Amino acid sequence: MIRELHISGFRGFGKEQQISFAIPDGQTQGSGLSIITGANNSGKTTIIEAIQAFNCNSNNTPTFSEGRRNCLTGGKVFLKLIDDSSEIYTIESVPSGGSSTKKNKPFTLKYYVLQSRRAIPFEFSKTNVDKEWYILHSQKLDNQRSSSLSNFEARIFQIEKQKDEFDLILSKVLGNDFCWTIEQRDNGSYYIKYSINGISHSSEGIGDGIWSVFTICAALFDSKTNETIVIDEPELSVHPKLQKKLMEIFLEYSTTRQIIISTHSPYFVNWNAIINNANLIRVTKDNQNSVCFSISENTRKQFKGILNDINNPHTLGLDANEIFFLDDGIILVEGQEDVVILDRISKELEMEIDGTFFGWGVGGAPKMEAFLHLFKDLGYKRVVVILDGDKSKEAEILSEEFAENNYKIITLVEDDIRDKKDRSIKGKVGITFENGKLKDKYREYAQNLIRDINSAL
Repeated sequence: MIRELHISGFRGFGKEQQISFAIPDGQTQGSGLSIITGANNSGKTTIIEAIQAFNCNSNNTPTFSEGRRNCLTGGKVFLKLIDDSSEIYTIESVPSGGSSTKKNKPFTLKYYVLQSRRAIPFEFSKTNVDKEWYILHSQKLDNQRSSSLSNFEARIFQIEKQKDEFDLILSKVLGNDFCWTIEQRDNGSYYIKYSINGISHSSEGIGDGIWSVFTICAALFDSKTNETIVIDEPELSVHPKLQKKLMEIFLEYSTTRQIIISTHSPYFVNWNAIINNANLIRVTKDNQNSVCFSISENTRKQFKGILNDINNPHTLGLDANEIFFLDDGIILVEGQEDVVILDRISKELEMEIDGTFFGWGVGGAPKMEAFLHLFKDLGYKRVVVILDGDKSKEAEILSEEFAENNYKIITLVEDDIRDKKDRSIKGKVGITFENGKLKDKYREYAQNLIRDINSAL
């Protein structure tokens, strides 16, 4: 497994960057998951390809064409990988320069890397090779990014030998109505025949999203404990419902395997995993250089309490997660009313707010510090905080704490964004206690309630 990766001189990485990856603890879902986020062209795929560069046999090293080498490093590439046993492997340009590289020692590393472009031929020939051969020959770093998976038919015939095991994983995403088999045409070529609800189709009729799910499940199904699986953009062509199911499988497998994903989808930013030591990595551009940031352990601890706040479940929902795929310019407010009213005010004044609101607010002023630490960790430079007028003391503390970051802390001229009447809420009895824990006397009732819901659906 990979503990650290250092990149310098490869594509946009003009300055050396260190990326740390989560290592599974063998017990906790999400503990081995690393989530790489960032805007387009920030350098996420370059990180994936840097890992691919180490998939070479002991006698060969990858080459880097002139267009893939960064001029800020004199056209020289340096890659360093440190594994979970602190073993160090390097690939770097030879002293004379040019496309050739050298290793610090002979090594054969095998990381299953699934690229984002996952097209597969509709027809193929039978191939008998093992998984190790497939990784070393079909998942090494090529000179150009390919639009299709090389030799994936080899994986299809491997999968067929353990089809029952593979179908258990596939059914978790696609359901039991999806069935497939390998068929042969009269001309000798092979193809995938599949059926949904009893209606059969050939390989050509399979949608891109189904193929994508198929290849992702193929990356996982015969993996072993402590192996590394790297998947670039698992969301491509995949329906949101299936993205959620894929994430559930990633969480399951990341208990004992290292799963590294690069994504543009908020469905793959999972906060339960992050507080269980999954790593959140943001890649961005700074003066055209790719730079990497990660959530700190201190910030991770702060978010454990926020995640358990049942009164503000939206605080870390999909709308909030979208922020990690933007370049910069974040507006943090206390609650959802602030988002709605400030937007109405801007429209009434025919003025445009340049930044992007973080979700529907942070869930109250006491949580603002944790979110500012998060955006500080992830390298955001342009952040504005808007607090109610009665939070002047909190604003003063935040201004002092984040003075070096130049984050703008604003307090409203009045105590709130809008007028509010005094309210008195009468107490009520529920089927759970105030903390949301189910009362024992309602356990059977709750079971029947869920059965009724499921029956209706």
